[in-house]
Amino acid sequence: MDLVFCTTFDSNYLDKGLVLYDSMIKCMNGFKLYIFAFDRRCEEILKKENLKNVIVVSMEEFETPDLLRVKKERTRAEYCWTCSSWSIKYVLEKYKEKICTYIDADMMFFASPQIVFDEMHNQGCSTIIVPHRFKNDEEEKKAYDLVGAYCVEFNTFVNDKNGREALDWWAEQCLNWCYYAVPGTTQWYGDQKYLNVFPQKFKGVMICNHYGVGLAPWNTKLVDFVGILDDVPNIRVINSGEVFPVIIYHFESVSFLTNHIIHAPSGMKSKELHCNIYDVYVKKIIAKRRYIEEKYSYEMSKKRRVVTKNLLMKFYQKYILPIRRIKTFNDLYWVSKKGDAKNDNAK
Repeated sequence: MDLVFCTTFDSNYLDKGLVLYDSMIKCMNGFKLYIFAFDRRCEEILKKENLKNVIVVSMEEFETPDLLRVKKERTRAEYCWTCSSWSIKYVLEKYKEKICTYIDADMMFFASPQIVFDEMHNQGCSTIIVPHRFKNDEEEKKAYDLVGAYCVEFNTFVNDKNGREALDWWAEQCLNWCYYAVPGTTQWYGDQKYLNVFPQKFKGVMICNHYGVGLAPWNTKLVDFVGILDDVPNIRVINSGEVFPVIIYHFESVSFLTNHIIHAPSGMKSKELHCNIYDVYVKKIIAKRRYIEEKYSYEMSKKRRVVTKNLLMKFYQKYILPIRRIKTFNDLYWVSKKGDAKNDNAK
């Protein structure tokens, strides 16, 4: 089955987007990656990089009158959420691809996802959604109620009747409503909670049960580190004992607090797992950021992401939330002038 992907990011995410691309080069053969460049600088740098297997899509090419209309009403983050489904539609319709998988730019492959697509094909499915896999406790139940059962991070649609019915419905819903939701104010949340109804509403939906897909800070406490096999970290699900290779990891909320401090919240119990996942990623991010800044004389932004227009919530998300998220010094990396990164998990 074709390995066709799309992702969306702007110049502030260039380092993460390029690390994602490098991991795809390492783990896959013959893939295509459609990158939707969300600002002019991002587009220009990507085109100068002339990346193999990459098709850069500009906003002028992509944005429809309807998207431009809602763009005025939404924050930058909310508009990015709106465009997730529409970027997949664009690839399937404009380039006539048989299949397309949306992936978040702050992810990195450790192994090929071919096994997941093979399973989808064997089941005769047309859509893949990935569960958040929250822990079963009160705090995680609140997260489940807010953001939904499934994560928009690795979402596959086949260009057939079943796949297009699900995708087209999702895209229209996101066009009509796609906002940050304060808990208890709405049944939806951005682009994500629409996925809750997929298994019941549409045919051919595969819920991905491979724990190596969708591994992220909110579910790492469910797994232990087994070891490295064929250069790939392997994990064991604590409750079931099942072992999976890590295929793709979602590095949500990794950010530069200053030029010399990186916050990388992993939620991991295992120091070995943290070292074999996060140490690898942080070193690549530092190197890629320096490469961009030196080659293109562009200083990467350290602005905090804000996902709402509410002034009080904006202040909270920009200044308070980053501090609240620091739960352990093990999640802080100290960057030297030479570009080395160290943290308390170091052996």
